[in-house]
Amino acid sequence: KSLKCTSYTLVIIFFASFLIFKTYDTNLSFTNSFFSSNALSEEIDKDELKEVIETIYNDRCKVFINGDLESLPKYYDTSRKYGKWSLDQEVRRVKYLRTWAYQRDIEFTNINSKIILKRVSSNKSNIRLGLKEIYTFEYIYKNDENATKNKFGTGIDHTVNLINKNNQWIIANDWYTDCFHDALKAYSGEIREIDLSKVETLDIPKIEKDMNFNYSGKYNRIKAVEYANRYCGAFIEDENTDYKYNKKYKNYSGIGGDCTNFASQVLADKEAGEIPMDYTWFSHFSKKEGIHVGSKAWVNADTFKNYILYSGKGQLIKKGTFKQLALSTDNYLNGACEKLELGDLICYVKGGKTDHFAIVTGFDSRGYPLVNSHTTDRYNVPWDLGWGDKDISFYLIHIRK
Repeated sequence: KSLKCTSYTLVIIFFASFLIFKTYDTNLSFTNSFFSSNALSEEIDKDELKEVIETIYNDRCKVFINGDLESLPKYYDTSRKYGKWSLDQEVRRVKYLRTWAYQRDIEFTNINSKIILKRVSSNKSNIRLGLKEIYTFEYIYKNDENATKNKFGTGIDHTVNLINKNNQWIIANDWYTDCFHDALKAYSGEIREIDLSKVETLDIPKIEKDMNFNYSGKYNRIKAVEYANRYCGAFIEDENTDYKYNKKYKNYSGIGGDCTNFASQVLADKEAGEIPMDYTWFSHFSKKEGIHVGSKAWVNADTFKNYILYSGKGQLIKKGTFKQLALSTDNYLNGACEKLELGDLICYVKGGKTDHFAIVTGFDSRGYPLVNSHTTDRYNVPWDLGWGDKDISFYLIHIRK
């Protein structure tokens, strides 16, 4: 396996041979309100269709905060196998996020979704949408005096099938790469809220960070972070962003993952960290593909990890489980994470295999490290969010240049 990265969550399996879709080239319009349609043969307005799915997704977001799992089934066609699977996945996501927040004394104050509709196609009974969902999460630490609002974003690509039942559009299936996937094994899809009073809380030390960053050295950490924000695919702070990657480079999503390719860009690109490439770790323009492609050390997670550590460009701060890195120890009173700086790397290992890379791009109001990455797209996301399985460990890597 030449490329390894975050596992894709196959929420829905479908076979194209069973479904024949006709893509509409003209604008189509609903005859009723955006929650109703009499027949798919009538014209469909893509803007109203966007409003349909955006409304469903934002109603789902409210459940992350209020925990009302019983409100979710109405958005899914549970008479179908894949509708049930989609609902099951969403229930598990809610349980995980609420548990993760409770353990860390975090309260989500607002979560919302914005939809970028890319493709619409249909047959006699379904509408299929290709879209990108941009989540914005806002949170505070509950017990902090004068609690500061923190914010992060994720970008998730979906293929969604909608079906009209009783004049209401509901989800027949929903396939996407999930930023929470590797933390969901411990949760069931049962419509029953977790008793958080029985959940272990974590005594994570507050890390005092000097936010007046003044770095010296060949590695331009500030430009590296600016690049990581601009091209992360989920830069929610820029209203004018197109949420796209740097078109200069080949996108390895779907062929192993783009996280390591992105990490290499952040370190080396002239717009970013400007660390010199060499004969092992490099990207070059391919005349055959008409775009910049990377060497194995540039795009493969395990090879990149070994290269960074053994070339001297990076230094291992510590490796271990979340608790071993985040909680106080004799050697690290505020946890090993306190040694991370902007532009450093976190390597994610699953079942003993290097799976993912992310770039440290900030620290929240308690000094909790935040990361950007591709596959799934993350902007200033708490570094361990979505990585809760017991088989997962981490490498904290300081870039030395």
